[in-house]
Amino acid sequence: MTDKPLTKRQEQALKTKKRIYTAAVDLMNSKGFDNLTIADISKAADVSVGAFYHYFDSKNDILAEIFYQADEYFSTEVTADVEDKPALEQLVLYFDHYARFNVLSGVEMTRQLFSSKVKFFVEEGRPMQVLLRDIISAGQKRGEIRANEDPAELVRLLFVLARGVVFDWNLYDGSYDLEETMHRYIQRLVSTLTPE
Repeated sequence: MTDKPLTKRQEQALKTKKRIYTAAVDLMNSKGFDNLTIADISKAADVSVGAFYHYFDSKNDILAEIFYQADEYFSTEVTADVEDKPALEQLVLYFDHYARFNVLSGVEMTRQLFSSKVKFFVEEGRPMQVLLRDIISAGQKRGEIRANEDPAELVRLLFVLARGVVFDWNLYDGSYDLEETMHRYIQRLVSTLTPE
């Protein structure tokens, strides 16, 4: 069964939503999330405030969209890249992608996202978490990762380290190579997960 092609009206609606989202992200990078207003976003996107509210309930929905796009990226691109590799290699590759995604988002954006006010990181069942848990569980079943650890706890441990590295990168205004640093730190942690 194939998807029906979008109508011109649906295509236009998607373009408008994307324009609003892009304008909001650009403004977040320059003004910061807390200083951003719906009026600012609407003006930058060349839409009415009412049009903004047609696509988003609040500016917090922009943050939700950022996390949704990250989950989509990990569900498609990252899943395809890590499959058919040993589990420990998959874990390192996973966080190579995680670092790259943050670099592409930029220091200003990640500063907004890595605020203690943003709770999307800890929402259970996000595709990013599910993929990582599945890699760990499969690695444990194949005897590549020690089985005396709960996969959910290992997911938490890996994310705590990775978020800490990104937070540190933000503190240093992105002055060092996040991808290289993340790769090195994750590799060191992952080396402790081999069966004894």
